[in-house]
Order: sequence, then structure tokens, then C-alpha cells
Amino acid sequence: MPTRLTLLAALALLCASCGFKHEPTGVLAAYPQSVRDAIGHEVRVDAAPKRIVSLDPGATAAMYALGAGDLLVGRSGAETYPKQAMHLPVMVKDGKPDVPAIVKALGAGNADSVVLVPASMAPTVGDVDQLQRRLASVVYVVGGTSAERVESDITELGLITNRAATGRRLATSIQSAVKRIHSAVAGEPAVPVFVDQGFGYTIDPTGLTADLLRLAGGRNVAAEADPSQRVTGSQLAQLAPQVYISAGDAGSTLKQLKQRTATAQLPAVVDKRVVQLPASVLTEDGPRLPLALARLAKLLHPDASIPE
Repeated sequence: MPTRLTLLAALALLCASCGFKHEPTGVLAAYPQSVRDAIGHEVRVDAAPKRIVSLDPGATAAMYALGAGDLLVGRSGAETYPKQAMHLPVMVKDGKPDVPAIVKALGAGNADSVVLVPASMAPTVGDVDQLQRRLASVVYVVGGTSAERVESDITELGLITNRAATGRRLATSIQSAVKRIHSAVAGEPAVPVFVDQGFGYTIDPTGLTADLLRLAGGRNVAAEADPSQRVTGSQLAQLAPQVYISAGDAGSTLKQLKQRTATAQLPAVVDKRVVQLPASVLTEDGPRLPLALARLAKLLHPDASIPE
């Protein structure tokens, strides 16, 4: 009769022949880890980070969604959620990384730390290299120009923090929600939209806000405009937006637009479709991106059935 050891060996051989294999559990990370950030820079992380500073509100929220909020020791100051993040010290000063504060928060031996910065603070690889030298820490650039890039950032942050499976699930969930919302308005005519960021300036036509408008069933009427130049009232009259979105308290109100001769007859003004939205909705690059997108889609297509 076969021995117990022989039976166990046969069972192991049978499992192997059936394609059974152990899947990574995520408990032990395979370091060093190489990922690619929002500006295409390859980032190498040699060990599991012990401390992370996030200078981007979306990345801060993503860290908590990944279950890695306990690694955070600093934030951007522009966070609106989650409330747990509000106790973290702010490490942005005059729109730039507060280097002394970051170095102090990371402590000695910064090699096992990571700093997450938006592309506006480190737009080139040279900027990243310089910042890494000053911080003596790994720098990862977040905040892409599309919803797809946001999904990629979350996946990469999962790899960096040894939460790869969670990062993939979260990114896939966001991707699925974005597709459902976009599908709900895909058959509707694109609504001409103008976004007012204040003082006559509009959004970057290649930025995240423009991508959110596209996915929400809108058409940026100022897509050909230079975002570094003011859009005049006469130009607005020619663009004829049907919806006028003011970012936060900076953009014009319906009352103000009515008082100006050049903008009083804009379709958006005549139809009273001038809306003020929090800037965070228009620049949401974290886990709540689908919520921001759904809000925009409902604004542009009030009669459409938008998934919540």
C-alpha cells in the first residue's frame, strides 16, 4: 500500500499539473521596485517606505484609500478629504515644497522615504533630480493630464507601498465607474462649455479638467486658447458657451456676466447656466474622481441618467 508520504507527493504533482500555483499575497514586496511617474520618469524604490510626504491632495486621499495613510507625515494643505488627513502638517510654502519642513518630517535616513509631488512642482526630470538631491529622498511625480493617468498613479502607488493588489483593485474600480458615466452621456450632443478660473483665464486644454469635461459629455470652447492669456468678453461672445463654469470663488457669477455688455447675451447667461464649482471638483485626481465626473456630467446633461 502506498505510504502517506507517497500520497502527499502524488497530490502535489497533481496540483502542479493542474496549473495550481501560489499567488503573491502582498505581504512581502519585491524590492527594489521600479515604477514610472506622471512625467514618464522611472522611479526606483529600494525598500518599503517608512515615511511618505504627499504634496498633492489626490495622492494624499489615494494613500488612505490604499490603506497606507499611516505612512504619511505631511500633506499639501489643499486636501478636502479624508478628515484623517487634516491632522498632518502642511509642507507646501508659497506654492513650492517646504524643503526644511519635509527633511525634518522624514527624519534621518531618508533613503526609506518617498515624497509625492504634483507635476506643477517638478515638471521635468531635471527638476525631479534636483529636488531628490535637496530632500535626500525618492520623489514621485503625480497628477497626470487625464483620468487614465490618475488610474495609473494609483496603481503605481500601490506598488510603491507594498499594496499592489489593493492599488489594482482601486484603479480598476475607478476605471469602471468612469466608463459607466461616459457611456451614459456618449449618445448626447457635446455641450459647449467654458471654464473660468478667474481674471479671464481658462483651463489648460491638455490638462485633467479638459479630460473630465470630455468624459462628462462637454466640449471645451476654449480648446484653442492659450491658457496663459486672458479670454476677453468679445472672444467669449464668439465662443458662445452654453454652460459657464466658474472655478471656486475666482470666476465670474451670473450677475457679473449679465452686467457686462460683451457677455450679457452668452447662451449660458441667457439660459442661466452659470455655475460655480469647487476647484477641487475640476481638478480631482484621487479616488473620488468618478464622483467629480458624475457631478460634471449631471451639470452638462441634467436629463441623462448618470450613474451615482
